[in-house]
Amino acid sequence: GINAEYGTNNLSDLMTSNKEPEAEEKLLQVTAPPPTIYYKKYTSLAIQNGTAPPPPIPPTEEYTAFGIAHNPDDPKSILAPLREHGVTQLYQDASNDIKELKKLNSSLVVNFLDLLDILIQCPSSPLRTKKLEELELIFCNFHHLVNKFRPHQALETLIQMVKIQKDQKIELIEQINSKMECARAGLHTTINSL
Repeated sequence: GINAEYGTNNLSDLMTSNKEPEAEEKLLQVTAPPPTIYYKKYTSLAIQNGTAPPPPIPPTEEYTAFGIAHNPDDPKSILAPLREHGVTQLYQDASNDIKELKKLNSSLVVNFLDLLDILIQCPSSPLRTKKLEELELIFCNFHHLVNKFRPHQALETLIQMVKIQKDQKIELIEQINSKMECARAGLHTTINSL
């Protein structure tokens, strides 16, 4: 990874300052500086003063994250089908995801109980390893299905944020209007008394 002693955000500066080829190869896979360098530049004071750096530009070329290549132009690269990762898919693509999640959850519970039974009966049984592999496969499928809901979750979060902002602005406008009415009433009273 990138060491905090470099003190830079610029990936090309980091790559040229490092002389070791193995470390340079690792740096080529880094898409953003680690949080320890980056987040410290976004203090409340820096943001208020306008001295905080602009956010990083989203990648436009293929990049590597966690050892997996991603292409921002290909939506499938963000949530690639399980088959592309070499994992058996236990659910149908065109099916109802919520029903499939419920089925996977039931399978998970049943397989876990089977594993407990195996561990009670004979902990050294080869069936234990097989059950663990089945549980891992179910978890991978479950995790993949849950991740399919992330765009919807992000959209709903944005909708809620906009609603809150709208309510806050309406409340602020009402407060300003009531203050303006009080000021107008006071102005009219002053004018009438003259």
